Amino acid sequence: MATIRYELNLYDYWRILKRRKFIIIVSIISAFLFSIIYTNLQVPLYQAVSVVKIEPSLVIPGVATESISWDMYQAINTEVKIINSKIISERAAKKLGLIKEFTSKEEINEIISSIQNKVKAERITDSNLIRIIVNSSNKEETAKLANSIAEVYIEKGLEDRTKRARELREFIENQLLDAEKNLKESEEKLRKFSEQTKTTGIGRQLAVELLTLQSKKSELLKTYTENHPEVVSVTQKIKFIEEQLTKLPKEELEYARLTRELKLNEELYTLLAKRYKEAQISEADRVQTATIVTEAITPKYPIKPNRVTNVSLGLLLGLLLGLIFAFVVEHLDTSIATIEEVESYLNLPVIGIIPHIDQKFLKYNKFAFFKTKESTETLKQKLIIYHSPKSPFVENYHSLRTNIRFSQEHIETRGIVLFTSSGIAEGKTLTSVNFALAAAIAGIKTLFIELDLRRPSVHRWLGINRLPGFVDCVIGRKSTDEIIHTTTDFLLGGIEVEKIVSIPGLENFSFISCGSIPSNPIDMLSSSTVGDIFDELKEKYELIVLDTPPVLLFADALILSKYSTYVILVYRVGRIARGALKRAKDLLTSIKANVVGVVLNDIRTEEMEPRYGYYYAYKYYSKEK
Repeated sequence: MATIRYELNLYDYWRILKRRKFIIIVSIISAFLFSIIYTNLQVPLYQAVSVVKIEPSLVIPGVATESISWDMYQAINTEVKIINSKIISERAAKKLGLIKEFTSKEEINEIISSIQNKVKAERITDSNLIRIIVNSSNKEETAKLANSIAEVYIEKGLEDRTKRARELREFIENQLLDAEKNLKESEEKLRKFSEQTKTTGIGRQLAVELLTLQSKKSELLKTYTENHPEVVSVTQKIKFIEEQLTKLPKEELEYARLTRELKLNEELYTLLAKRYKEAQISEADRVQTATIVTEAITPKYPIKPNRVTNVSLGLLLGLLLGLIFAFVVEHLDTSIATIEEVESYLNLPVIGIIPHIDQKFLKYNKFAFFKTKESTETLKQKLIIYHSPKSPFVENYHSLRTNIRFSQEHIETRGIVLFTSSGIAEGKTLTSVNFALAAAIAGIKTLFIELDLRRPSVHRWLGINRLPGFVDCVIGRKSTDEIIHTTTDFLLGGIEVEKIVSIPGLENFSFISCGSIPSNPIDMLSSSTVGDIFDELKEKYELIVLDTPPVLLFADALILSKYSTYVILVYRVGRIARGALKRAKDLLTSIKANVVGVVLNDIRTEEMEPRYGYYYAYKYYSKEK
């Protein structure tokens, strides 16, 4: 047979979601609980931030009056690395009292490493600001550590600048002492030479003039070339004075040399004295290269874990997993869920739809939810005599009887209706009993025979003794009149008197229990006596309803089908695979059984499409008590 393809529409997806809502709800709740547990197991992480401003200047105090070009990006990146360095972490640990004199070297290294893992410095884009971020599980520690890092960084920068200024002052001071000594020696040499030679000093004037011209030439060369007229003129004057100096006597030349040496020592001494004063001023002036713009404050809430985010993600993940699992389970489900699929797959009509009975209409034992199987009392409450005659649950059994009659008009009204199913727990027994009760209430003289000889249960629902019964009649122990139970027996059984009195037509219902449980039900049902009993009972009753075991498990239904006028397959949606249902139908049709159709049992409203009108009718009529 060709594979049946059913194209899903939007309502089908909605039906799948409602049908598998338990999976979705469980997934959402599981993911929610997991996110809560995961969040609670995480160690809370707090964060504090301080901001430091770096001054854009790299001028070394006392070295030069001209500013040195300053690359802000490179300089601030260097300062960021300094803040993240080991020395800053060590200073901060000492400031906070974490490192003491007796602390071992191993402990010091562990403390410094721990601080470096907690501290992160980064530059704020397009600015000369540095953000110092501290993350810790101790919220009090975060602010203290962030502020301490900023303070020790500023202190270290100030110490470094002061140290450089002091070193520069000391260097200039030493050079100044040497320059002063050389100056005194030059003055003494010039004095002694003047006293001994009695020179006029012409060489001195020429030497001074030569030094002046040489200084002037140096200044001009900064602006002009050697060929410039002014530079050429100064050069000619220098040559002229040098020629004059060569013509002077030896004493005048020596005098000029001493004068020039004195002049140079005086200028060097003057320059060093000026720089020395500047260095003293710079050393005394403690200018900070960085300032704290924003101090860190103790955080109130942790940055991790974020409960709202984690729970939201958990719910979203649970919903997605629930949807995935729902569609996967639906895809793996080989049962048939729609009327079209049943009719197309089996080539049989759906002659009845039995709705699911909501728990609010049943009187459950308060501990019933601990039981894996429905109790006898619970199943008993699902009989139609415990429901309003106008309820959809009861009306569907009348519709089932009507559908059978109109679909089989060529067959006599009197007949035997056999109910079976492909597997267990599909509700065939309850469906067959309610069908018989509905026919009796409608005025049809109906007999129900309990022929599930392996797991009989109807006699317990009705409060009737199992013995004697049908098997006892077959083996000749009892006659048919002795095994038939009527309304009088029900009064003595488990059905309330007010129910029997208040329901007109119930006197048309009779019941035969299974009786003794045979060791080999197949041989017993194959006896010719069974046919004689059915012929006798057909003379007394208009309708006989047989409850038989599942057809795929036992051959009882196949044997009894030859006596049956109609055979009805009961299928519980979502319970049995479609292949099993198809196999059950093929077994019955292979022995020429008159399979008139399928009854879909325990149908929920979300499994019905709205175009059948059942969904809306059920909602409307179920409002009436």
